[in-house]
Amino acid sequence: MCLKPEFYQNMRIGEKLSGEPMVFYQAGGLLDCYRQCGFYSLCQSFNYDVETRQCELLGLNNTITKPVANNIIMDVPNRHGQLLGSCENHVCPNNTVCQDEVSNHACVVVACHGNPDIKHVNITSFEAKSLWFVNETVLYACEAGYYPSLNATCSMAGTWSPFKCLPFNGCEQRTLCGGYAAAEGEYWIFSMTLHAWVKIYCSSGHNGKFITLYHINTFSTPIFLKDPTTCAQVPVTPNLPSMGYTDFHKVRVQFLQKKIDVDNFRYSNSYFTRQTFGSAGDCVDNDVNDTDSDCGLIGRFVINTNGTGLRIKSSIAWEMWGVGGRVGNITRSQDGHRIEGYCGSVVGCGGCQPTELLIELDPNFKPPLDSATLMKCKALVPIGHE
Repeated sequence: MCLKPEFYQNMRIGEKLSGEPMVFYQAGGLLDCYRQCGFYSLCQSFNYDVETRQCELLGLNNTITKPVANNIIMDVPNRHGQLLGSCENHVCPNNTVCQDEVSNHACVVVACHGNPDIKHVNITSFEAKSLWFVNETVLYACEAGYYPSLNATCSMAGTWSPFKCLPFNGCEQRTLCGGYAAAEGEYWIFSMTLHAWVKIYCSSGHNGKFITLYHINTFSTPIFLKDPTTCAQVPVTPNLPSMGYTDFHKVRVQFLQKKIDVDNFRYSNSYFTRQTFGSAGDCVDNDVNDTDSDCGLIGRFVINTNGTGLRIKSSIAWEMWGVGGRVGNITRSQDGHRIEGYCGSVVGCGGCQPTELLIELDPNFKPPLDSATLMKCKALVPIGHE
């Protein structure tokens, strides 16, 4: 085939265009590579290796090149009718290829192009390639913190699978995309009830959501009997069933109910009988009956959520437990992080406990983003292939 000299004016020898090719093609020659570029509406230029006849079609009009022997660059600003036949003036959609027929041409769907109109989609991933061919899956289709309800795969219709980007909202979702399944540590999850990202601790083999406590959280029913007459504190051996001390290092949170699970002791240390989170009490010598005693209550609790991004709601109330339970002085810091109280009994063993420990967001503090992992989903892992 004889072509006019101007056909070759956009050709450069010994250079190669940079950029991710949208199509790799084993060409029959330079002109065949040109024809293939012309069949794609998005193709603006191509690289052609003279020795291997490897043809790389590029969807962007790149100007950055590097020296490569035996390579030819050609820009394709216009379609040459002598080479393209009926596809000379085609206006096929970007996700199709023009098929040259005898008297007309056909636009055949071969790929997906562009970003799906979906909230929290990772635009950078979709723009990494000009064309995603049928059955290709886009990796990291959603922004960090989100995972696709279905893998973002190009269908035979040239459209993306109907997926949504959903926020990670629980430790159990670490297995969805692989990579995090066995990793204990701090993670960001989205709480549907608090309508915010919160920092939680996920442990291996347990799907509960915990928050790490960075300050002392202690609860006690001391192993002493109070003498209501003298107020003396007499050690008890053996101790009574309700007596003990518990320090919590992490506490489980039920985000659906927006409350703390007061009797989960997975991350706590106890001496003698376990004390539930938020409770305190003491015991009085039953041999001395004086309900009018002025002796102070010695059961003590301290709740401190400073640094977690959460705090206990100010509306929380404490109720009595045991025999002769009393609620003493309860103080709350101005910022709502720290609550300290004294509870006990005037007859027998008793004290106080919260009716329920409801939580809310701390309006004045959010943990730094780099203090926890914001999960990224490469792609959904098929069941049984984690």
